[in-house]
Amino acid sequence: MSAERVLWPGLALAFAAAWTSCGGGADRDHKNVVLIVVDTLRGDFLLDPDDRIKTPELDALAADSVVFPHAFSHAPMTLPAHTSLFSSQHPFQNGIFNNGMDVYPGLPLVADWLAEAGYDTRAVLSLGTMRPTPGRGLDRGFDEYDVDFSRMIQAPKVAEKLDAVLDDLKEGDDPFFLFAHYCDPHEPYNAHGTAALEATLELEGEKLDTLTTSEMDFWNREIELQPGRNVFDVRADHAFRIRWFGCRAPNTTVTWEESARLKAAKWARVVIEVDSDEPVTGRIDIWINEALNGGASAARYVLEVEFVDRYVGDLIQGLKDRGLYDDSLIVFTSDHGEALGEHDHVGHVQGLYDEQIRVPLFLKLPAGDPRAADLQVRTKNLAVHVDVVPTLLDLLEIGALPDQMGRSLLSFAPDSNERILIAETHKPQARRNLICLRDLAFKMIYDADQDSFEMYDLVADPLELTDVFAERSGERPDWPDQLRSIARAAEAVGSGQLELDPETQAKIDALGY
Repeated sequence: MSAERVLWPGLALAFAAAWTSCGGGADRDHKNVVLIVVDTLRGDFLLDPDDRIKTPELDALAADSVVFPHAFSHAPMTLPAHTSLFSSQHPFQNGIFNNGMDVYPGLPLVADWLAEAGYDTRAVLSLGTMRPTPGRGLDRGFDEYDVDFSRMIQAPKVAEKLDAVLDDLKEGDDPFFLFAHYCDPHEPYNAHGTAALEATLELEGEKLDTLTTSEMDFWNREIELQPGRNVFDVRADHAFRIRWFGCRAPNTTVTWEESARLKAAKWARVVIEVDSDEPVTGRIDIWINEALNGGASAARYVLEVEFVDRYVGDLIQGLKDRGLYDDSLIVFTSDHGEALGEHDHVGHVQGLYDEQIRVPLFLKLPAGDPRAADLQVRTKNLAVHVDVVPTLLDLLEIGALPDQMGRSLLSFAPDSNERILIAETHKPQARRNLICLRDLAFKMIYDADQDSFEMYDLVADPLELTDVFAERSGERPDWPDQLRSIARAAEAVGSGQLELDPETQAKIDALGY
């Protein structure tokens, strides 16, 4: 990305003035802030009128919160979505279009802003796509930023880490900002005890071990490797995917000879060549999971949502047990949704239909805060992620984040159709450069590569099945030009220009991108 950020001139949003009112230490009356993000959690799964999905802990949090049912992310991809949330700028403004990109060092971020206000800032994260180059990512401003690049840390381990952080924060004198990130229900979707599938790992035709596939398995062992070829075979009676097969040893090369990394198969062969006259000891790392079809994915996704619910409940209970819950401002959301067969797709990144960009959004205000009622009368409005940080800072009575492009949700009139969502997904991790505008009635999606449009009547066609652009585009006559302007702005800040070293690219691929 270029050193200067390019801001779309058509946005009817003003820059915020730099904060001058709170320099030099924390106000002890400032409330704690807890931001909870469950990665890949669809908004409609927590707004389930038939109660098909059992989320008692999140239901209880919602009962204590102001719930915005029409809430949306700006990107169906982890790092761009979180960067928009943290910066109150859209991807075409902040320049973060794909996972693995460096965050512009001058981009104002909420953790840095709160740290300047005297907040103790901590983060526990579960997904490697949130691991930055130190000082060049969303870690800026955090006193502690706990993440492992090469792994997905599941909810029980996240809960264990958060419990220790809460013990530490309870003893502090400063208000705190805690960012808790859970990767469940990001794929691969685990069976959570509803199935027990395995694959056999062989070395030179002899069984070495058994790998679990119905629950993603991180297998590792130190093995003596002989000079020349060392042939590893993985076999099962069902399709699986190997996300990672690595060897940590000198003078070794890993080559795939049957199947391929991430390809669904019942047999995979990997050869480790040892360029040495003597045996070497190498640490072998394998990450494997069952390959699911679309219908099975949807059922497993439900299990994942119900699984993470109990661990978010553990965090809430931990706040209560330490006397921190009532006085804390809690935000619960997701970075993006997940397609589960809609529009012939399972996953995210590739589209801007609602299943991929609609998210939950709960705001639990400190006990007795009268502004809860002011927020409640605005819950029929569209709520977007760039407005979350401005709302937090408004509620905390801390100055606005410099260059924020969002607004406090309190600033919109009740029953307003003023807010328009901008969402984007970009190459190379997306197959197409797509941008959309959405209000409560219509969505228009622009394919910047083809200079083509789709439009959906969201009232009559909430599943976005019938393209009405030819007949109805005149009802939003300014949108095509605005979408083209956003596309030009995205190109100006480097859309799609992502260069990663092969190992980093392989790790991002393994995480599902």
